[in-house]
Amino acid sequence: MGFEDMETLRLERKVPLALVATLVAQTGAALMWAGAAEQRLAQVESRVEAASGGPERLARVEEQVAAVREQLKRMEVKLDALKGG
Repeated sequence: MGFEDMETLRLERKVPLALVATLVAQTGAALMWAGAAEQRLAQVESRVEAASGGPERLARVEEQVAAVREQLKRMEVKLDALKGG
C-alpha cells in the first residue's frame, strides 16, 4: 500500500446517533448491573456476618450437653444406690 492509497482511506468524523445512543444505553446498563451486584454482595456479607456466631453457639451447646450428661450420670448413680439399698 503506497502513500497515495493512504489518502483514500480517511475516516469520516461523523458518528451515527444510533451508535452514540447504544453506547450510552450500554454504559447505563453496566452501571445498573454493577449497582445490583454491589447490593447482592452486601446482602451476602451481612448473612455471613450474622452466621459467624454459629461456631460459638455450637460450642456452648456442646458444653451444656456435656454438663447434662454428667448430671444424668450422677442421678443414675443415686438411683442405683436407692434401688440397691
